[in-house]
Amino acid sequence: MPAAETLNLLLELPDPVDRPALLAARLAARISRGMGGRKVDVLLSPPNLEPRPIHDIALREGRLL
Repeated sequence: MPAAETLNLLLELPDPVDRPALLAARLAARISRGMGGRKVDVLLSPPNLEPRPIHDIALREGRLL
């Protein structure tokens, strides 16, 4: 059985985030557990963080869920 692809999530948040790396890691772990251990990468986009090129790629190539 082939390994499942990594689920990449961009979360646009309405409120500032104090510790974005910690929040992203916690969300990824929780979602991964809920999906039977599937690998999950979480990218956050709160108003207090400067967008990076990866945000543009995610918005351009991703699917709205």
